[in-house]
Amino acid sequence: MTKLELIHPVSRRPKRLPIAVEPLRKQLRETTSIEEIVDISAKMEALEAYMEGCGYYSKEDKRPVNEAHMEARWFLGRALAGIERAKAPGKGKMALTSLTSFLKELGLTKPTALAVQRLATLPETELQKAFAIAHKEDRLCYLGELIDIARPYWYQASRVVKHQTIQAEANKIEKPNNFGPFPLIYADPPWRFDVYSEKGRERTADQHYPTLSLDEIKDFRIYGQPMDMVAHKQAALFLWCTSSNIHLALQVMELWGFEYKTHAVWDKIVPSLGLVFRNRHEVLLYGTRGGMPGPQYQPPSVFTIKRGRHSEKPPEIRKAIEKMYPDFDAKTRLELFARGSIRGWSTYGLEAAPQRDAAE
Repeated sequence: MTKLELIHPVSRRPKRLPIAVEPLRKQLRETTSIEEIVDISAKMEALEAYMEGCGYYSKEDKRPVNEAHMEARWFLGRALAGIERAKAPGKGKMALTSLTSFLKELGLTKPTALAVQRLATLPETELQKAFAIAHKEDRLCYLGELIDIARPYWYQASRVVKHQTIQAEANKIEKPNNFGPFPLIYADPPWRFDVYSEKGRERTADQHYPTLSLDEIKDFRIYGQPMDMVAHKQAALFLWCTSSNIHLALQVMELWGFEYKTHAVWDKIVPSLGLVFRNRHEVLLYGTRGGMPGPQYQPPSVFTIKRGRHSEKPPEIRKAIEKMYPDFDAKTRLELFARGSIRGWSTYGLEAAPQRDAAE
């Protein structure tokens, strides 16, 4: 039996603890053995229970053991994140069986493994900050609270893994004309607007480039494929429209197979023409399909950038999208109705290279 197992709770506190805490904390930082980390974590958990039974009610007495226990779980999560991938490289039932067996060998349940891996996404500086706040507030830190603090980080880590998985899946699919399917689509349709006078016609987009009707945009095809096939089954769509045709753009988004989620606004700084308001903004709708997670970076919802040539969108917004979805590349992200070729993107449209018929 171990030393811990021989000790029973007594009404009087022992003069010293049966385990020295600081050497174990040092060992945590030096070991590369998953088994050692699991053992240290178990010792810290047992020591906390022992102190409670022996009447160590002072938070200052319990704090070093409490923090060492949480650190052990943090290190355990970091170790599991790497070792699980090595132990279970397959997919489906084979991977699940391998992973379950591995955790069983370590004496861990899947919920425990998941919890400590979520905790491990918390940067170490934030972990120590949580300890400092708890100390200042005269309380101890426990796993549930720390996982809540780590939530934005493990959400982010989960999104990264999901994006990389979607990108890999898209690259494996047989592509007609070696084009698509795309998990990320950025589209600026050449909307055709109704006019009520010849003077109004002089101000329309038709004077600058060929436009498409609503039905033509809805049924837009690339190499014979409708847009709901051009897009990957898990994808995000950024779709430009004006303030007056949001209702039409939402129809297009739905027909292309996407569900509207939110939008951003481009503030052009200088007002232009308009029937009700003098327009100085355009709208960028955002929608998803399948299990596409949100972005890894969240830019502000208003882009304030001075306008350039007619209908041209600021390159800064494309750069923001690239930052939102950094794991996609030219094979997995498409700029539709693009003006010329764009580094790091597949492009398609009348002015894109190579040029193709817009609706085949």
